[in-house]
Amino acid sequence: MGSAAHTLIEAISGPAAIVDQDGQVLLANRRWSGPDGTGGSYPAEGARLAGTAGSCPAHDQLVAAVRRMSPTAAPTELRCGCTPDAATVRIAHLDSDYGPPRRLITVRTLGEPCRGAGPDTATEAKSQFLALLGHEIRTPVTTVVATVDLLRAQPMQQDIREIVDSVYRSVHGLKTLTDDLLDLARLETGELRIREQPVDLRTVLEAVAEPLQQQARRKSILLLTAPSPELPTAVLGDPDRLRQVLTAVVGNAVKFTAAGEVVVTAASDGADAYLITVSDTGPGIADPDRARIFAPFVQADSSASRRHEGAGLGLALAARLVTCMGGTIDVHSQPGAGAEFLIRLPLRAAPQQPATPAPPLHRRRIAVLAPTPRSTLALSWLLRGAGADPVPMLLTEVDRGAAAVDTVLWCDDAHDPDAIGRADAISAALGPNGRSLMISTTDPRTGVVRRPGVLTAPLLLGRLVAALNHERTGVRGAPVTVPPLGGGRVLLAEDNDVNRTVFRRMIQLLGVECDTVADGSAAIEAALGDTAYDVVLMDLQMPRTDGLEATRQIRTAGWHKPILALTATALHGDRERCLEAGMDGHLSKPITLPELRAALEPYLSPGSAPAPAATAGPPDEPPEEPVDEPVDLSKLRELEAQLDDRALVVTTVNTYLAQLDGRRAAIAEALRTHDRDALRAAAHTLKSSSALLGADPLAEACARVERGATAASGEPELSALVAGVEAAVAQALRVMAGYLAADERTECAGIR
Repeated sequence: MGSAAHTLIEAISGPAAIVDQDGQVLLANRRWSGPDGTGGSYPAEGARLAGTAGSCPAHDQLVAAVRRMSPTAAPTELRCGCTPDAATVRIAHLDSDYGPPRRLITVRTLGEPCRGAGPDTATEAKSQFLALLGHEIRTPVTTVVATVDLLRAQPMQQDIREIVDSVYRSVHGLKTLTDDLLDLARLETGELRIREQPVDLRTVLEAVAEPLQQQARRKSILLLTAPSPELPTAVLGDPDRLRQVLTAVVGNAVKFTAAGEVVVTAASDGADAYLITVSDTGPGIADPDRARIFAPFVQADSSASRRHEGAGLGLALAARLVTCMGGTIDVHSQPGAGAEFLIRLPLRAAPQQPATPAPPLHRRRIAVLAPTPRSTLALSWLLRGAGADPVPMLLTEVDRGAAAVDTVLWCDDAHDPDAIGRADAISAALGPNGRSLMISTTDPRTGVVRRPGVLTAPLLLGRLVAALNHERTGVRGAPVTVPPLGGGRVLLAEDNDVNRTVFRRMIQLLGVECDTVADGSAAIEAALGDTAYDVVLMDLQMPRTDGLEATRQIRTAGWHKPILALTATALHGDRERCLEAGMDGHLSKPITLPELRAALEPYLSPGSAPAPAATAGPPDEPPEEPVDEPVDLSKLRELEAQLDDRALVVTTVNTYLAQLDGRRAAIAEALRTHDRDALRAAAHTLKSSSALLGADPLAEACARVERGATAASGEPELSALVAGVEAAVAQALRVMAGYLAADERTECAGIR
């Protein structure tokens, strides 16, 4: 028996033992054995219950109860006079993964209060178990997790990294299991509390689905998530606990589904509730199993030969968390017909809803070809959420329906040879100017279908919108243009050289002239000078004069053209401060070309005259969401496509790397001299350009330094945060050097 069994048995306040089906004592606690280890008339470990005095008539009933107890039977209680002090003996079934089932026997003497009367003995035992579990399991697991994280930060050969990554995934699975055990115990003892704050449902759904991408595409599962466009963007709830519930339920659906789809939707259910539905095309659940899957340590198939690993904790914890949040969870299923989990939660819209940006797919008619009504609904809701008009369609209807739509969006498998024919048929129906996008259930980078544009499920709305705006037409690979704006002139105030170069190029590709300045004072001078500007894009944190103060001075001087804020921060109240200063809008970095166009469009009238168009399309390698990579190379590829200029991106990366030592030195010097303002500014500058070029871990490390300097963190904490920046820099340097080396190899091969 393992240490967890020892922990469980010792947590029981009275005499207790685990026995096999024949009554042999396998494990007993100290109360059973007694101070001298003999335990009076209780049989010792290794002995059988039949070895005790047989004079008590109830004794034979005890042995019989142990032998006949089934996995679904309720616990049995017997009065047994052969035990010390005459006692009630309770027998309960225990499942075992490593052999035949066991029985748990507990003894309560006559002088001991019954459960539910007086002190809660069960609660006390669970509290002891929680303390023991935290000490015996969680501490070493946490150490292993930290050690593996440190190991993964070191350079290593690819084959070794794959082994380390396997250990990483396994140890994080163990950590999750341990955390689930602790949360389950906290729920049982009333120690777990539910918070209430605004929850962005789309963000939570995407955060749950994205880590399941690898598992889903290995089995060619179409994994989709979508909230109804009619739901409030933000509702009140506990985002961490909601994410925990959905991770368990959606992860369970992906685990047990061999092929087909897993679809997650959220929609209102009456005026005071909303319903999250998780449907799958798995094997389904029989009636007896549906009644027990929300019990802890239970799987629908609990035999030793079951196909799926797991402790059976996820759904039990999810059910209890949903109850704590004031909701209900249920499952509808039949064997062979998949399963549908229904999570109903109170619907309370957050008092302050996020600002609604201009719809990036405004009024675009997009045909949706999906395998089932559920996946069709999810894709349609995603598109409606971005302002598009989805048109459900069958593959056989594309020929006659293509003229009525802007784009065809269809689901397929990039590794299926027959998908080539379907792609050709769709391309032929659309003609040379048509657009199409495949949602592949498998990794398109190794598939046989590489054009038209291909994305992998699960879909993030931002990536779907970017692909629909940027992808190449048909299978010929001709670029699709992001429609140009009708001319005009923009003043860009941005202190970061890298951002200034890229943003200026993006503005020019939209057919708009752009002048740039590097600080707020220069922005004031330029805006109030002789050049007429239609819009000012104003960074918030700049030297000499920041963006807010520059805006105030420009407004005081009587200049009334639009000013839009640019910021890499996501601090509460940013939007309000911008509006109070006199700005007209707010853009968060990093900014894509469609987002920039949508922000400028209301202030620059569209023109009919030809203009240099912003071209974009997927690179030769379809972009994929990276997992724990120091630099998201897909962002660099997207920049190449958006700017239509790989050489400019390479130059920008070189500029970034050339400035990196200076940025690091500025952070280190500010830390050494205890200059928090300088530390915050230096971290902000490096954060902004790092995010633009896809170095998200480095950008986040800089953001932590920026927050720490703002929040007056102690020097040891700031030193640790700066050390985190240094570690992230080393990883970013390695990947970006590889990107530049690949560019040199491409140039030498003459295939640029």
